Amino acid sequence: MRMRELLHPDFVEIGRSGRRWTRDEIIATLAAEGDRDAPATDEWRFIELAPGLGLVTYVIHGASGDSRHSSIWRVDEGRLQMRFHQGTFVSERAQ
Repeated sequence: MRMRELLHPDFVEIGRSGRRWTRDEIIATLAAEGDRDAPATDEWRFIELAPGLGLVTYVIHGASGDSRHSSIWRVDEGRLQMRFHQGTFVSERAQ
């Protein structure tokens, strides 16, 4: 599964609900889901935090509302892996 390659062994996610997810929990949850269409996204930003470490932010426009997402990615020995991810619902007032 490609997710095992992309997620760092110590990966952590803070979901839109506020729940903390481990790498194994995310992989198991995604494996149990059926196929679905990719959501609409925009406001993509890429910021280098340090050599080999970057922050990616974007917005997802979903059926249940918009959410902002941020991920920290690292490149180690030529391998790109996500180390951290957080998704947060956007209230209508914040848009």
